[in-house]
Amino acid sequence: MEWVCFVKSGNAKKAENILRLDFDIAAKQSITVRSAEALGVKKGGSFFLVEGTDEGVARCKDLIKDFVEKASKEELESAKQKIIEEREKAACGFGGIFG
Repeated sequence: MEWVCFVKSGNAKKAENILRLDFDIAAKQSITVRSAEALGVKKGGSFFLVEGTDEGVARCKDLIKDFVEKASKEELESAKQKIIEEREKAACGFGGIFG
């Protein structure tokens, strides 16, 4: 399961820390945080992409629900795709080191 959300600048670090400190469930999920600006979105904040088990993603949603801000479906989908593309490019580059 995956979930993408937007968190304003002042709360992004707080939200990330809350997720990382929940050692039992949330921290075991794949959590990617990227600034909106780095993803080409003109918003002050960060996008969080959480991938993992249904239980894990639900726990992450619950933990940071107070920090999540409204973003359009288009912004969320665009951010998700760009994060995935970055990851794939990095994996290809890393594979070239050992090739």
